[in-house]
Amino acid sequence: MQIQVDIGFDDLVRLIKKLPKDQLKELKKEIDKAGYSDSQDLESFLLQAPTFSEEQLKAIAQARKTINEWRKN
Repeated sequence: MQIQVDIGFDDLVRLIKKLPKDQLKELKKEIDKAGYSDSQDLESFLLQAPTFSEEQLKAIAQARKTINEWRKN
């Protein structure tokens, strides 16, 4: 048998705060295991982000060099 309950976010937070410490720790482990952590989202975002090619890096280095020379004069 399966029951679905619609509960508001505030109600959920209030219920979670009433949990005993051991159950709260267990809930946190389950949430972490499910992959809902921000750091994991950031890591996957960074790993999938575009990167510069060698040609683009050389162009950036040349632009920096030119700007630095211009600033000295």
